[in-house]
Order: sequence, then C-alpha cells, then structure tokens
Amino acid sequence: MRGGSHFYKAAISHWEAKRDEAIATLELYFQKSVGIGEHSKILDEIHTWTHQLSESEENIQSLKKHFEDDGYVREKPIKGVLNG
Repeated sequence: MRGGSHFYKAAISHWEAKRDEAIATLELYFQKSVGIGEHSKILDEIHTWTHQLSESEENIQSLKKHFEDDGYVREKPIKGVLNG
C-alpha cells in the first residue's frame, strides 16, 4: 500500500491479526490438544475461534471491496474479492 490512509491500514492490520490469532489457536486445538487441560470445552473454543476467523475474513473482504488502499470509497465495489 503506497501512502494510503493510516486508519484504513490499521483496520486491515487489526483484522489480519485477529484472523492470524484464530488460525494459530485453531491449529493448536487441532494438532496439540493433548496439552490442553479442559478437554470438555474444546469444541466450544473451536466454535468461538472459528467464528472469529470467519468474522475477521469477512471484515477484511468488506474493507477491500468498498475502499481503495488510500481509504477512499470505491466508485463501484469490487465483486468477488479474494483473501490477500
């Protein structure tokens, strides 16, 4: 992003960090759940982190669809924005 809006960049960075945290946590639950004490609540946690992952990706998509990298509103929203 060249010289874009700091608020736009911060919003994207925020949701990317939330997405990455959800992915890391889910990976831990899926790959190394032996070290987790409360096994009875693992599925609840997986549901919570899956929701966080979906919400984060959806918010990133929405921002990229409706705003340019400089923070200005796009004249026409981009259809089918991919994760990037």
